Amino acid sequence: MKRFDKDGLMIIPTPGKSRPEAGKVIVIKECYCQHGHSLVSNRIKFGQYNGLALAVRKGSAQGIVALSPVYGEKFRVSIDVNLEEGELLTLLCPECGEQLQSYGPCSCGGELKVMFTRPVADFNYCVGICNRVGCPHAEIKNEGQLMTLTLYDSL
Repeated sequence: MKRFDKDGLMIIPTPGKSRPEAGKVIVIKECYCQHGHSLVSNRIKFGQYNGLALAVRKGSAQGIVALSPVYGEKFRVSIDVNLEEGELLTLLCPECGEQLQSYGPCSCGGELKVMFTRPVADFNYCVGICNRVGCPHAEIKNEGQLMTLTLYDSL
């Protein structure tokens, strides 16, 4: 698969339908660091949706990781940093450079890092993602209730 198009723009694979059996998807359209800086970027597209941009650090290497905003899809693109399955990353806001706050430990031994779905840091409205590359664990809390694709499909 080609990495760049004829104009030198990076090609990001367009994800197919997420969870086609459910017929519904959860899309994160707003996401912020604890200081209110937006992590959603219109410069990153996954299909029709704007992606999430996080600064990452591993050792002395730093870069950006673009994540799909569709809950359950594990599409990501790394820029200026090589990612290896199983390694732990430091996740940062690309604007202020602050480490994302911890939500709690992950079952894989990593740590769930939190991004907020409102500009004010409130753990009742957040997204938690693991800092271990390749870990599938992620959660969304809305009004203090843990959201899952099963719950969303019943709404």
